[in-house]
Amino acid sequence: MDLIRECRLPTATYPLRGFAHFVHHPRRHAGPIGLSILKVVAASAVAVVPLYKYGYDIQRGVIKSIYQHIITDSVHIASLRVSVTSSIVFFLESSLITMQLASHFVGSIEDRLFDSVVLERNGMPEKENVLQVTERVAGPASLPVINYSFFSPVNLMVMSAQLDESWRMTLLQPALFVMTLPLNLVPFVGPVCFVAIQALFVGGKAHRRYFKLYQWTPAQRQRRIEQYFWQYQRFGMVATALEMVPFVGYLFMYTNFIGGAMWAMDLHEAKLLEPTSKKTL
Repeated sequence: MDLIRECRLPTATYPLRGFAHFVHHPRRHAGPIGLSILKVVAASAVAVVPLYKYGYDIQRGVIKSIYQHIITDSVHIASLRVSVTSSIVFFLESSLITMQLASHFVGSIEDRLFDSVVLERNGMPEKENVLQVTERVAGPASLPVINYSFFSPVNLMVMSAQLDESWRMTLLQPALFVMTLPLNLVPFVGPVCFVAIQALFVGGKAHRRYFKLYQWTPAQRQRRIEQYFWQYQRFGMVATALEMVPFVGYLFMYTNFIGGAMWAMDLHEAKLLEPTSKKTL
């Protein structure tokens, strides 16, 4: 029954709700976000402008050559297809550069944004009983868990939900970004698949700060992701698409954490994080 109730929550709307919350409370968040955005914009311009000036025409020529060999269309349609695909690839490359640069400037801002919503909703755990609360909410700390293949979607999302920022995760997301970038050459289906892959990481991070506050163990986090995988994937799809919007994507990189905190608090207050049995969440 709890699974059915949680499925009714419009998880895909939380990234947008996070942006709306920021707009309605600008003084609370604008300071740290604004300074970080200025740093990211300045650093990104140094990298993106040369990329467009020296790399766009080369990429467009490569894409045009590929399309000429695999697709037969009228000159007008072929030119339009090449232009659209070239623009998409350029924007995605720009997003990759922006995300990597932002990771060096965000620092603790994402945690501060998440915590501000948790404090606003009186969701901060009491240090005296946090472990007891976590055991009740997340289930036993060390039940056996399923071992997935490294590149399985569930495993990638579980890894993103873990607290440990190992070198594997630091390198894995940008590496998969580059490896899957050619998917955007496939009309319509390709970009959707590309966003879906990136959404695994974004969705996994949605409640990572909540898990840290309540000291969830790796086993507890994995069981949570396993049972509610598609809710986190829908959140990640919308959040990823927003982060890739040219120019304003910088802002959504921060407001998505606000949306994740709002989702966590809605679940927390509705007691939808409570397990239905000793073995599930």
